[in-house]
Amino acid sequence: MTVAPQQSGVLRGIAVAVQDTSAAERLLGRVTDLPVTVRDGDRWTALDAGGLTVALTVTEELPGGAAVSLNVKVADVAAAHDLLIAAGALSVMAPALTAHEERAAVRLGDSVVLSIYRSLPRQA
Repeated sequence: MTVAPQQSGVLRGIAVAVQDTSAAERLLGRVTDLPVTVRDGDRWTALDAGGLTVALTVTEELPGGAAVSLNVKVADVAAAHDLLIAAGALSVMAPALTAHEERAAVRLGDSVVLSIYRSLPRQA
C-alpha cells in the first residue's frame, strides 16, 4: 500500500532511549558538535542534526517500551494511524492529545516504533 502525497509525513526526529541523558550527551559530544536545542532535566535532551532532531531520552518517554522512535510529523494523525494499521502495523499508542501535540505510535520492530504526530496550535 502506498501513501498519497497529501498523507505523506516528514521524518523530523529520532529518539533513543538511554539510562543517563547527561552521560549520553557528553559521550556524543566527544565525536559530534551537534548543538543542544532543548534540555528537560534528566529526562530529555534534543540535539540539532541539521534539521533532524536527535533526542536522548529515558525509556519511559518512548511509547511501547521502545528503545528507538522514528518521529514523523503528519497532517492527520488518526488517518495516518488507520493507514498504518490497515497495512498490518501493530498499534502501541492510539491517537491521543497531549498539551502540545496529537500523537500515536505503531511498532516497526522489536524495539523500534514509528511515532506519528502533529503540533497543536499555540494558545494565545
